[in-house]
Amino acid sequence: MFSTFMKKMIHSDYTKVFLLCLISSGMMFLPSIIASKGLFTLVGDFNYQQIPFNMLSNRAIKSGDWFWNWSTDLGSNFIASYSFYTLGSPFFWLSLIFPASFFPYVVGPMFLLKYCIAGVTAYGYMRRYVTDSRYAIIGALLYAFSGFSAVNLMFNHFHDVVAFFPLLLAGFDRLVSDRKKGWFPAAVALNAMLNFFFFIGEVVFLIVYYLLRYVCEDWRQSLRRLPQIIWEGLLGIGMACLLFLPAILFTLQNPRLDAFLYGPNALVYSGSRYLALIKAFVMPADLMPHQSAIYPSDFSSSSAYLPLFGPVLVLALMFAGKSWMRRLMIACLIMAAIPLLNSLYYVLNSSYYARWFYMPVLIMALMSAVALERRAEIPLKKSLLICASILAALAAFLLFYPWSESQPSAVYHYDQFLFYLASAAAGLAATYYLVGRFGRAKHWYALMLTVLVSFCGGLGLFTIFATHSIYDYQKGEATYNMVVKTGEELKQRLPKDENYRIRISDDGWNLAMVAGLPTVNSFTSMVNGSIFEFYQSIGSPRGVKTIIPQEAYGLNPLLSERFYVSTTKVDGEKPFTQFFNGTGWIYVYENKDTLPLGFTYDYYVTESRFQHIPDDDKHLVLLRAVVIRDSDVSKVKNYLIPLPDSQLFTTGKGEYSEDLQARAKEAATTFTRDHRGFTAHIHTNIDKYAFFSVPYDKGWSATVDGAPVQILDADGMMIVPISEGDNPIRFTYRTPGLASGAAIATCSWIVLAVYVYADRLFFRRRAQTTRELSE
Repeated sequence: MFSTFMKKMIHSDYTKVFLLCLISSGMMFLPSIIASKGLFTLVGDFNYQQIPFNMLSNRAIKSGDWFWNWSTDLGSNFIASYSFYTLGSPFFWLSLIFPASFFPYVVGPMFLLKYCIAGVTAYGYMRRYVTDSRYAIIGALLYAFSGFSAVNLMFNHFHDVVAFFPLLLAGFDRLVSDRKKGWFPAAVALNAMLNFFFFIGEVVFLIVYYLLRYVCEDWRQSLRRLPQIIWEGLLGIGMACLLFLPAILFTLQNPRLDAFLYGPNALVYSGSRYLALIKAFVMPADLMPHQSAIYPSDFSSSSAYLPLFGPVLVLALMFAGKSWMRRLMIACLIMAAIPLLNSLYYVLNSSYYARWFYMPVLIMALMSAVALERRAEIPLKKSLLICASILAALAAFLLFYPWSESQPSAVYHYDQFLFYLASAAAGLAATYYLVGRFGRAKHWYALMLTVLVSFCGGLGLFTIFATHSIYDYQKGEATYNMVVKTGEELKQRLPKDENYRIRISDDGWNLAMVAGLPTVNSFTSMVNGSIFEFYQSIGSPRGVKTIIPQEAYGLNPLLSERFYVSTTKVDGEKPFTQFFNGTGWIYVYENKDTLPLGFTYDYYVTESRFQHIPDDDKHLVLLRAVVIRDSDVSKVKNYLIPLPDSQLFTTGKGEYSEDLQARAKEAATTFTRDHRGFTAHIHTNIDKYAFFSVPYDKGWSATVDGAPVQILDADGMMIVPISEGDNPIRFTYRTPGLASGAAIATCSWIVLAVYVYADRLFFRRRAQTTRELSE
């Protein structure tokens, strides 16, 4: 029995796809992994986000620290913050086999696995649309190794989405075409858990897919299936609610969602963006932070190039006749070209992103597979001529037409651009010979796979090699020393006391995540909305990084920043500690003007008054008075005094010292953190409010001396009322939506089981009853 199963596995097309993807991805990654003695690093976001995020998540899961994470900026909801990056990924959970510090060694093989899974799932989707499964294998390779995958190597978690998206369309086809229950909700649940934000865009694509794939062909039958589609889709979302609901509630606080496209900006892009869109389809993926042309850098993920063939076979199939694939591809091109329609995939956000391109890429790969099977019927020469003309015209314009008065062309790096141009041209030539001239050759398929695997692996290898060459200071050992070793060394050298935070000179390192230390800055956009609220109020809006203005020195004690970590010496200051991490020296300086994470105020100022204070003075006013909402004045009037106008604008070094001493006089004598929150003790002479520089979140509850108290939102932070004398204060955190999400998910899984197996159970009982009656 086992031997029969193994023989089927060995000869299965799924196994063939897996091995071909393994060979191609091995060509990409293994040279770098071997050269770095097992390490795999890349550049920028990969080194300073993906590695720390996965290490932090690994340690948090294993230690039971699942609720509030102190190493994510000023502190954030752990489950919701990392549901976008790690927690929904099966690959992440697989990586937990290894210690957190092993992640830079694990991520390389994990990438290989992701490419292999992407190929296998794409094959599973495409198989129904071709007569000969060999063409589905080719299509699977095109999807797995598309330009979208190459340009997004920096974003390790994007590849999880690419790997499992084909299951969503495959499950949908099984429901609508085959009337098979259960597959679609399972696929919905997997993709919604995997990454809630990408899933929202996938829902948009699925609606377009349903309309153009099914409704346009048989609208009566398709509309009759709509109630079941909606039911199974909602059931799948319910199954994913354990992560999906907390993540949605958390993300709704993020002000980056509020940006909207207005006026003509909703209808057309600039000329540069249209050129970049054309380039995205006809030329291999560029390096995201080091673009060869049009933009010096572009983090929009704009690439949809298919290895070897480019858009040739897609265009040829579109010319060959009407089909649902043609309709869908035209719709995708229109949506990509109109800003408002493009933004539908990002909740109507105004920022330009092409991070939904993996969806039309799957259709393009399928169209290429179908075109190869029908290669005798398609107008290949016409398509080749059009693609070659577009490529030549684009290259000529970018190379020779003046880009500005000071810039003779749109090309920034000629050697890099010429490599992509030559690769695209070579792909067109190879397509002509492989498909047009030798399409009936005896060993055509083997030759096609050989050339395709070489293109897939070769283009990926160039992307990694070029990145390492350009950013040679971020290669394996140097990045490991700077991120992993530095973070772990900081954990050992800094005091075990929990009543302080650190600040990193480079806002992008995320060293606190590796060290497991509280911090004031981070490089991640997934932080509590109250953090955005705080920085917006002081006139320093936060983007993807927390950048504390150097002149805002009042924030250092306010946020309990005790240590400052730098790679350069500070003149005239003696380091608290210093060490060599294997690549460079790290200096840690102690800030004497610091405060514990909890202290009291005598005065308050309302948000409306605070807005009228000059931004340059706000950091000092925050040491003098706590900012409260106008609607909360009645709640604090018996505890706090309105800040007099005479003190509202009198700020300076002298007043700074006085305010600092006043805050330190009644500060937390103890402050301890645990997996469910924190405990502090504050002694005060009169009733007042205690302030904690911990981001406000609806998941927090508090008690003072064992009695529940109301937490007020103080400019994004938290205050609670305390009484005269000693006050033991306890804050407890429960992730908003987690309990409800768990309950919904549990019920949904039970409903799915009943839904799928009800017919079988009913049929068996009915058959048994019939037999009993006949006897």
